[in-house]
Amino acid sequence: MISSASNDFVKHIKKLQAKKSYRRETGSFVVEGLRLVKDGLFSIHTIVMSESFDASLIADLTGKETITVTDKVFKEISDTINPQGVMGIAKMCSVSEEDISGENPFIIFCDAVADPGNMGTIIRTADAVGASAVVLGSGCVDLYNPKTVRGTMSSLFNVKIIETGNSIKTLENFKNKGIKIFGTTPSGEKDIYAADFKGPVAVVIGNEANGICGEILDLCDEKLKIPMLGSTESLNASVAAAVTMYEVLRQRL
Repeated sequence: MISSASNDFVKHIKKLQAKKSYRRETGSFVVEGLRLVKDGLFSIHTIVMSESFDASLIADLTGKETITVTDKVFKEISDTINPQGVMGIAKMCSVSEEDISGENPFIIFCDAVADPGNMGTIIRTADAVGASAVVLGSGCVDLYNPKTVRGTMSSLFNVKIIETGNSIKTLENFKNKGIKIFGTTPSGEKDIYAADFKGPVAVVIGNEANGICGEILDLCDEKLKIPMLGSTESLNASVAAAVTMYEVLRQRL
């Protein structure tokens, strides 16, 4: 049992929690909490438990390295206020544009979505509506940020998530494949309920403060707005994404 915060493995966990560069260097990230560990077990190679955690809550630990730490040390490595006493170290999964399958894809494209809570919710909603993939464009929050991972509520393991370093090229590739690009913006030419989402589509969700960048907006085949009758100027990015995704789903049912 590890009881010292200066232990090398403990330092490793802390760096995975805190540093994007270290996560990328090691190709690993932390999932914390019983539900996430159970749902992501196929991707997890190491499970870390506090001394008071009941290991029987996880049905099968075959082939997994298990490490026990004191409750005090677990609180130090946890990224949550009230830790459940279990976390896993998982391997990142590489997904490319070629992995998007189906004749009628429905893609969510995130342009510089910066808030981990918003990103987690967008991925979770994409899972709920059965989206083909979520694409993280340039400037997005790190997919493996602990808050993003928790916000997905395990949907991280269910949805194809593509990270692209070149948003323009990726969107141009989509257009060349016959995928129609829709941009969500308060200055949209028509509202989302007037759009036709029945064919292959990619819906672009913009940055929380600045919306979709001009270059990407110019690539959009249609610019759409969500009707708002009150005095607010815009919706939270994840709320706007959810409203739009469910309209796509409604039209496809």
